[in-house]
Amino acid sequence: MPARLLTRFLAFASLFRWAQAAVVPFELHLSHGEADPVGAGSRRVILINGTFVGPTLRLTQGDEAEITVRNYMREDTAVHFHGIAQASTPWSDGVPGLTQGMIKPGASFVYRWTAEEGGTYFYHTHVRAQMMDGMYGSIVIENAPQAKRPFALISNDTHERKSMLKAEKHMQTLLISDWTRFTSSEFTAVEAAANVDLACMDAITVNGIGSEYCLSIEELDSMTHPVVLSMLHDLGEKHLTNKGCIPPFPVFQGDFDLHLENLPDRAYKKCIPGINPKGNFSLDVDTSVGYAAITFINPGSLYPLQVSIDSHDLHIFAVDGHYVHPQTVDRILVNTGSRISVMIKLDQKPANYNIRIANDYLNQVLGAFAELAYDGTSKKAVDAIPKMDFAGRPLNQNITSWIPEHSRPFPDVKPARHADALFRLTLKKLGRPHGAYEWTLTGKERYHESLDDVKNPNDPLLLSAPSDIPESELLLRTSSEQWVDVVLVTLGPFAQAHPMHKHGNRIFLIGSGGGDFPWKSVDEAMTVLPEGTFNLENPPYLDTFNTIEIQGGDVNATWTMVRYEVSAPGAWLFHCHVQTHLSGGMGMIILDGVDNFPEVPMEYQEWNGFKQTAVGWV
Repeated sequence: MPARLLTRFLAFASLFRWAQAAVVPFELHLSHGEADPVGAGSRRVILINGTFVGPTLRLTQGDEAEITVRNYMREDTAVHFHGIAQASTPWSDGVPGLTQGMIKPGASFVYRWTAEEGGTYFYHTHVRAQMMDGMYGSIVIENAPQAKRPFALISNDTHERKSMLKAEKHMQTLLISDWTRFTSSEFTAVEAAANVDLACMDAITVNGIGSEYCLSIEELDSMTHPVVLSMLHDLGEKHLTNKGCIPPFPVFQGDFDLHLENLPDRAYKKCIPGINPKGNFSLDVDTSVGYAAITFINPGSLYPLQVSIDSHDLHIFAVDGHYVHPQTVDRILVNTGSRISVMIKLDQKPANYNIRIANDYLNQVLGAFAELAYDGTSKKAVDAIPKMDFAGRPLNQNITSWIPEHSRPFPDVKPARHADALFRLTLKKLGRPHGAYEWTLTGKERYHESLDDVKNPNDPLLLSAPSDIPESELLLRTSSEQWVDVVLVTLGPFAQAHPMHKHGNRIFLIGSGGGDFPWKSVDEAMTVLPEGTFNLENPPYLDTFNTIEIQGGDVNATWTMVRYEVSAPGAWLFHCHVQTHLSGGMGMIILDGVDNFPEVPMEYQEWNGFKQTAVGWV
């Protein structure tokens, strides 16, 4: 079914449900506080309703969310609802300068949107790198009873399908994130002082709980990839740092004047062991149900994370909130910004099983643990079979792995066969005279969250007529109901994958390859490239996707092609979800549907979403 028809069908099918939709109010109070999630020393974080991390927001498909955010901090902020469809409420997307002004200290803002689609999502700040300070939480929207689910493709047993339905109704979320003892402002200040792209973290947390593991040199050596060990020796080093990191070698930073003498020891070298007093986060599961439904959400700053559960298969059934054709695997990759939903069959001996999480990049040996506790037991499983080690390496050659780019939407939904426009983006470091930590999506300009070169952050673009918005390298324009291709060319020599997120709507990931993309259209490229390079039949349907990295050899660039329908007019952000890359400039603006730009309600033009009524402000 084409995406446009699917969207209209879902909207039509929901009309009767929406007619009786409940307004579900939430209050999010933001404040600064101290937290020590890994037992290695506290630091300042952002608390949401007094907790680190934020509470889960639960709704039912068709509900109308009304979320009042009150800023008790001494800095500006805003809240974005990652992956939530905002076609009818683009003023509630939560991006200062695009859809709203900043929420000033002492001020409040009311976000309103309809839960048009079921699934698991999350909310987080979109100001500087505040996510690194813990400003995030999960959103669970229960799908309507009549939604078509893929559980029959996991099991054809009627009882088991009923068990999966019950498990989904009690969806549990695990927010898995890298953690640093630096605050977000300290982290970016270290980058600027040393002129480095800092890539070394302290720990991984699960729902705000973790431990900082300081391994011995022998242990680190045993888990270091052979290619990394060889490279270290070639560059005059014998080992990773005490934190398990590759040192900031100039060859990997690029052609910049580095000031490594300004790096504090704790940036790369100093490891402080710690254990959260609560121990590992324990996820209690009810064996009487037969299955558990879990969504792994990565709101982290830098790292994609591998996940496995000892002695248990992972039945993937949704990605980024949308059902997919199920796949059964041993471990999954969760990129920053992604949400992967799995069914776990509770068919093992009643015990407590390790959930293993590990950094997927080779730059640092970093792992963590949580626990899958049958009926809340603390008794450890003595004969559990682990799937991967602390560094994320498979423990046998038969381990099956999965990445979001392998998913297929369920029910089937496909893009148009041909696009109306193609935009080319160039992903790279800006190079001199800019810093080693500054990035670009255009190949020329960096995105400033202040938007000084386009608009004031407190005078959002959504309030302007598109014709009044000046042209910019950082701005693309589309027309309503167009199908648009965006090709992202990542330049080397050490080009990493970038987790890209488009606000406003999902995209189809239709192709990728090595080298440049010199063609003017996908149609033209298909006449040259090998058959199968592009998938227009059942491509992944995502809101966050990874570009491909350079695998070595003589290739000094890669390209990734996505296609989407302009079905949500508005001012949308498109950016890398690595927090230091976004704060370093890796973002841009897409003005979708400039011929049908939305009219913003008065309460969002003037009053931060509060409505004036006969009895006061609501």
